[in-house]
Amino acid sequence: MEAVQARERLLVQLITLPPGRPAERSLYRVIEWGADWWARVLLRGAYGQRMLLRGDATTAAHLVAALAQAAGTPGVRAVDLAIHPHGTTQRLVLADGPVDVDDIATRVGAVVASPQRHRLRAVFSTACYGASHLDAWLRAGFVVATGARGIYADGLTSVPVMFRAWAARGTVEQCVQASNADPTRHGQDSLAARNYAWTGRSREAERVDSTRVLGGAGGVTLETDPAGLGRP
Repeated sequence: MEAVQARERLLVQLITLPPGRPAERSLYRVIEWGADWWARVLLRGAYGQRMLLRGDATTAAHLVAALAQAAGTPGVRAVDLAIHPHGTTQRLVLADGPVDVDDIATRVGAVVASPQRHRLRAVFSTACYGASHLDAWLRAGFVVATGARGIYADGLTSVPVMFRAWAARGTVEQCVQASNADPTRHGQDSLAARNYAWTGRSREAERVDSTRVLGGAGGVTLETDPAGLGRP
C-alpha cells in the first residue's frame, strides 16, 4: 500500500480543560496552550490540514461533525485525532458536559460510512482514564488509540514527547513507549498525588497514573494507510 503523504493527512485536535478549583486554572490554561503549541510546532509539515476545536466547539456534536467532515474531505486518506479534555471512566468531559465515549462511537458510526470511515486512523488522548475509552475509539472506526490508566498528570511533558516521536515516523507503540519512558513522568505523578492529598482528595491521589497504554494496531505510523489494514 502506498504511503500516505502529508497533504493526504488531516489532524482533528480538540482542546478543552474547564478549570475546576481556582488554584488549578493557571495550570489548565498552560496545558491547553501547550497542546496547541506543540501540535503547531512539532507536527508542522506532518499534516496537510489541522481542524482545531476550542471553546464552544468542543461539544460531542461538534466533535462528531468534525470527524465526519475530515473523513469526507476530498484527497484525505488518513484522519488522526488528538484529544485533550478532562475524562472519567468511560466518559469525556466536553463543553456540553460528560458524555460516554461509547455514545460518540455510535454517533460516528451513524454519520461516517465506509469508505470514509476507513480513513479514521489514530487517537492520541490525554484525558484521564483514557485507557477505559480505547475500545470505544476502535468501535468508532479508528485502528489504534492511546490513553492513560488513571489520572493523567504529566501532559505538559508527555505531549511533546509523543508528538515528536510521531512526527519522526515512529509507530504508535513507540510513541507510547517514549512518553512512558520520559524521566519526568513519575515526578509529575507524585506531585499531582501529593496535591490531591493536601487538598483532601485522597481517592484521586490514589488514582494518579499517567502510564499510557494502547489498543489496536500499535504498528501504525504517520505514513500508514488505514484503508489497507483489512477492516470490515
